Amino acid sequence: MSAFDEIGRRADASGPETIRLLRQLGAQVTRTSSFPPPSGHASWSADAVDDLLADMFSQERRAKVFVLACYTQATDQASLERLILKAIRNFLIDQAKGTERGKLRRRLDTLLSEDTRFIRPPDLKGIRAWALLNHLLVLWQGDIDELHEAAARVRGYQILSWNSAGKTPRGTIIALTAVCHGVIDHADGSVRDEDLAKVVERRFALLAPPVFIEMPDGSSAAAVAARVVNSDDPWTNLGLQERAEELWVTLSTEEQSLLPVLGCGMNERRAATGLGRAATQALSDALADRLRLATFDDEDREEIVLRMFEIAAKGSESGRLSQVGSHMSRSPRKEPM
Repeated sequence: MSAFDEIGRRADASGPETIRLLRQLGAQVTRTSSFPPPSGHASWSADAVDDLLADMFSQERRAKVFVLACYTQATDQASLERLILKAIRNFLIDQAKGTERGKLRRRLDTLLSEDTRFIRPPDLKGIRAWALLNHLLVLWQGDIDELHEAAARVRGYQILSWNSAGKTPRGTIIALTAVCHGVIDHADGSVRDEDLAKVVERRFALLAPPVFIEMPDGSSAAAVAARVVNSDDPWTNLGLQERAEELWVTLSTEEQSLLPVLGCGMNERRAATGLGRAATQALSDALADRLRLATFDDEDREEIVLRMFEIAAKGSESGRLSQVGSHMSRSPRKEPM
């Protein structure tokens, strides 16, 4: 009996096949990603995966809807597995981002406390927020998208590297405080710590989860493209393909040439770019970062990037055939005897 059939008969997620499937999929997600294991574990062992699943079920909301919600959306065992994989991955992302956002809130607390332009407003009934000196102190309660737009309008500031611990570089301090000032000024009131951290996070893409795609040395675009997850829904496939193509056409010619071998060794990448070692490494880092930023907060980021590899693979094959055709057209044609 499959887990899909078992859940249907039992109407719960405690059956042996379901538990076995959860452990299998939990191990699959953690083995192919860089999420840190739970506290007390040095690696993603079987016990660590069990602790992860226990943590998912310990949260009341998830305990009620996690597996059963996946079941109600599934049509068979395969679709159930895809939905559970996605749910486990999203849970890990939420955990990682929650932890990192907490660190960002504490860093902002330190930086803004040392900047005389910012104050902690009193009388907010225990809500921690930031306001500007000599501005309104009433708690801002608008749409957070407005704050994201305000942050985007603060031009001229970027954070090229982010140290998760240690002293904050001067340039990073200037960028962070400038964006915070612009956001709070737009709000014309007090902005909650959590909202401010979310806005700063997105503005600089500081905590964006990486694109978890295994790219061992020697992997080819065709091999990677073969891993694209095919959805049962043709509209989903079409949407993913369109988004991948839209991102693909924004890449430069050099980036498109590099993408199929981005996970390969330096020699393969240099052959693709025609550049020296330092320039190739810089272009590789920039392309990886561009893919990360372009798919920031997109739940389908892995599928989109994989489809880009598929596009690259097809382009490489098309280019090879064109070269063969060109060579054949230049070859002298033998006259029939």
